Amino acid sequence: MTRQSGFTLMEVLIAVTITAVIGLGVWQVMSSVVLSRDRVDEVAGEFNRLQQTWLMIERDIGQVVNRSVRNMYGDSEPALTSVHGDFSLLLTRQGWRNPLGEKRSELQRAGYEFTGDELRRRYWLMLDQGQDDTSRDQLLLGNVTGFDIRFLNEGRRWVSQWPTEEAMNNVGLPGSRSATLSLPMPLAVEITLTHERFGVLTRLFTLPNFSKRAAQRVISAGNVAPVQAPPPDEADAASEPDGAAQ
Repeated sequence: MTRQSGFTLMEVLIAVTITAVIGLGVWQVMSSVVLSRDRVDEVAGEFNRLQQTWLMIERDIGQVVNRSVRNMYGDSEPALTSVHGDFSLLLTRQGWRNPLGEKRSELQRAGYEFTGDELRRRYWLMLDQGQDDTSRDQLLLGNVTGFDIRFLNEGRRWVSQWPTEEAMNNVGLPGSRSATLSLPMPLAVEITLTHERFGVLTRLFTLPNFSKRAAQRVISAGNVAPVQAPPPDEADAASEPDGAAQ
């Protein structure tokens, strides 16, 4: 009689246990890979939105024109201003593309609004506003904790407000459109954006009539300490020819 052989119950249990452990390990590895991929996709998507935000700001500031507008109350607003209750920056820009051939201007009024955790852009279909709201709102970037702006004036000095209070008093804002047009435009705009993930980011944007290289020279000059004159005794000794002092 032939003796039959097979697995014992203990061997089967050991095999099942080993298979379960291997399966659990594979599942944990796959789960970790999926989570890592999702995290990478999330960071990449947020970084892409950040880059798109900078690009939008660069296009707006780089195409600014000195065209003041009238708000819904009939008051004239400067072409570029940070003096507004809702917006950190308001400007009039050219180059608004019109692929559908709509009956509208190529100029666009746009504003940037920082809500405390989001940066939004609003633009108007008409430059001079009436009683009807023709604005459109865009969410540019989330997780924003700071949005600060300063302006480079004609004297190559940075100011935190545009137009300055002195300039506004000179033209008597709110005033006529001709008075608003007499306001100077800044040479450059520096924006510091603070993001929860990417930290503090600063970008310099120049207006059409001012070069970025010139703006960088202004910044570099502002970061260099002035050369101090030597004390009087040292200055006199340095001015004497060699061998004159005994």
